[in-house]
Amino acid sequence: MTAPRFPLLLGLVALVVAACTSSGKGMIALQGATLIDGSGGPPVTDALLLIKDGRLTAVARVNEIKVPRGAVVIDLAGKTIIPGLIDAHAHVERWALPRYVAWGVTSVRDLGALSNDSAFALKADLGAGAVFGPRMYTSGAMIDGVPATYPNATAVATGPEARRAVDQRAAPGAAGADYLKIYTKITPALLRPLMDEATTLRLRVAAHLGKTDALTAARAGVTSLEHMSGVVEAAVRNPAPYFRAHDLFLAGWTREETGWTALDSATISRTARALAQTHVAIVPTLVVHETLAHLADTSLRSRAEMADVPADTGNVVRQVTSLLRRTNWRAADFAAFQRARPRQDLFVREFKRAGGLVAAGTDAANQLLVPGASLHEELLLLTEAGLSPLEAITAATRHGAQLLDADSVGSLVPGKVADLVVLNASPAQNINNTRDIAWVMIRGRIVRPDSLRTAWKN
Repeated sequence: MTAPRFPLLLGLVALVVAACTSSGKGMIALQGATLIDGSGGPPVTDALLLIKDGRLTAVARVNEIKVPRGAVVIDLAGKTIIPGLIDAHAHVERWALPRYVAWGVTSVRDLGALSNDSAFALKADLGAGAVFGPRMYTSGAMIDGVPATYPNATAVATGPEARRAVDQRAAPGAAGADYLKIYTKITPALLRPLMDEATTLRLRVAAHLGKTDALTAARAGVTSLEHMSGVVEAAVRNPAPYFRAHDLFLAGWTREETGWTALDSATISRTARALAQTHVAIVPTLVVHETLAHLADTSLRSRAEMADVPADTGNVVRQVTSLLRRTNWRAADFAAFQRARPRQDLFVREFKRAGGLVAAGTDAANQLLVPGASLHEELLLLTEAGLSPLEAITAATRHGAQLLDADSVGSLVPGKVADLVVLNASPAQNINNTRDIAWVMIRGRIVRPDSLRTAWKN
């Protein structure tokens, strides 16, 4: 007599059900939101994103693919998803790490920390999960001429010294630099051997210029021009007074900032086109120029975003009075800075029109520049300069990733890491909606800004 076949049949059914259920185990499905994927293309409605092990496994529209059984489904109808934002010019401090994430900034391009806290140690701690915060890429200490502006920069006076400074940063892994940062006292004579060594070692170079003009630096192969530095020197007939002013950092910054007011629109457009042809990128940090132009406005010190900054008056973001004392800027200086702003906006607009790559950065943490929040201010200023909201978002996502040469971040397509921001309203027409954050996902983990703020206040 043969054994009953029902137990075998039931066993097969159980295995099939288990297989269907387990296929979605550990998976998150975000469905129903409008997706702005960072590519610069139009928003996609009724999007479906499948996430597993911290990565996007599928991006489609609802009903185009099936959600595997067992997946955790999160309905986001009425919301908008954008990629995690990238601050392409940051000076990262340990206290600021959760602030970035609370504002949807999931990656930072560190260009020289303001304190002696080792950038490499901080990067390693973040990578190992020992501290919570955004993905961090760093240049390590800046390379400057002699005498260096900051004590933690590496000062070089000769070509061999410049080459050695590059070599010191080329260590593999977390101990090495992801790119280089050169500072205002690097002259063309120092730039040539420095760029030769950097090219050999395949290290990109970010440049905050002072004694070298932007076109010379761009033609030498620097990757990006920070703060639009060196543009005025490239545009004027005689840049020598600007180069001499940069013997002292604040004198050089003041001379360069006011120099914008002397440039006419034809000169600005011509310089922007010439720079775009070199394929150098611009990180304009308009928020820095705007903030310095209104530094004496005491209302900025109590705006809502400042609540995210520790109350310690020693914090650099709150050190406005000391900066005013050091600069000795007066009403005439601030008036000149404010007159420069439309010309800076014109440069960004013309550079973008000529095909140049614009990435969004902030210079935070610095006076009145709140980590995380300042990037949203930069997005608004980019739109006021002439970029569309979608172009501004691209500047803070895919273009930042291009500067970092980081394939895994900056856009929301299959295979990328699951760094994204869920917004309560679409920024496609109103860029200010990037501030209205429902929650953030970083490395596949959902984080709520209110919870972060509660944690750092306790």
